[in-house]
Amino acid sequence: MRLVFGPVPSRRLGTSLGINNIPYKFCTYSCIYCQLGLTRNKIINRRAFYDPEEIAKEVASVISSNVKVDYISFVPDGEPTLDINLGKAITTI
Repeated sequence: MRLVFGPVPSRRLGTSLGINNIPYKFCTYSCIYCQLGLTRNKIINRRAFYDPEEIAKEVASVISSNVKVDYISFVPDGEPTLDINLGKAITTI
C-alpha cells in the first residue's frame, strides 16, 4: 500500500508531497460535502493505523529520487488527527 503520493501541484504551496496516514473513511464526522462520500468507519478514539517508520521510508524514497518537493502535507482518506502516531510520523520524517 502506498502511503505517500505526489508530488502534486498546489496553488498555495508549490509542489506538495501527500501522506495518507488514515485508511479510507475513518473519520469523526460524516460531512455531506466530503469529497470521499459518507463515512463508513465513524470513530472518535485515536489509534495507530500505519507504522511511522514505513511512512518516513516512503517519503525518503521519493525525496531521494530528486523530485522537487516544497512541502509535505498530511491529506489522508479520513481524519488525520485520529492517528495516535501522527506526532511520531512528523518527527520521524
